[in-house]
Amino acid sequence: MNRISDVLIKCGALSSLTGVAILMALITVLLIYPVSKNCENNSDDCEFISQSPEPLRGIAQPITLVTSLAGIAVGILLLRLGMWRRSTKIT
Repeated sequence: MNRISDVLIKCGALSSLTGVAILMALITVLLIYPVSKNCENNSDDCEFISQSPEPLRGIAQPITLVTSLAGIAVGILLLRLGMWRRSTKIT
């Protein structure tokens, strides 16, 4: 029973760490390379383009932020679940 709790806690820590690493990579790319705004004819339809090199352009996407935050949230959930299982006596 303690083994399952330990595995949950370790998986939660790993998931949170991965999410934080992805978030740090996103912040680093956004700080180093500027993002330009292209609007046509002063309309509300604008496009934001990162000036980063092609290999890093995939990091500067909104889905990267979603993935990072989801990884952190799942990690916290697993940590809390593992700690709850450890503190209660489930029979």
